[in-house]
Amino acid sequence: MIDRDALRDLLAASSGGDRAAFAQVFQAAGPRLYGIALRILRRPDLATEALRRHFARLWAEAAAFAEEADLVAAMAADVRAAALDLARAQPEGVFALEPFEVEEDLEDPLESAPHSPDLHGLLTCLGQLSEERRRMVLHAYYDGWSREALSVYFDAPIHAVNTWMWRSIGELDAGLRP
Repeated sequence: MIDRDALRDLLAASSGGDRAAFAQVFQAAGPRLYGIALRILRRPDLATEALRRHFARLWAEAAAFAEEADLVAAMAADVRAAALDLARAQPEGVFALEPFEVEEDLEDPLESAPHSPDLHGLLTCLGQLSEERRRMVLHAYYDGWSREALSVYFDAPIHAVNTWMWRSIGELDAGLRP
């Protein structure tokens, strides 16, 4: 990605209709913004659509974006909003956040294997969290879900997800201390 001042200059030129400058903005910021959308949506076709919506809005409102204090953060927030809108618009069952589905029931390795004291302590602490918060922590740390994906999956505002995650991690930390 090019430096922020150059990006701002290119966007200001784009507001005057300079397509070459806008193409440079796309080349510089597009891959990173696509990554943000793909991480939320987990489907390349939807991520491409979110990116298309963002750049259409960016072209129409280039002057306003160029005046943003933190241009990169504003662009990332706009792509994130477009991706979340697309995720919410998907019919039930089409947009699956589960990383994979297992067709056969397998034996849980945690139930059959001997546990180390640390693992036993962690499982005990996880068991003390509410079901929703336990699932949220496990999806975030085991499956690698972003806060945005958790927000969509649990149908909660992102600030609530952040608060629940911080509180849950605090409870786990307190439970694991000697």
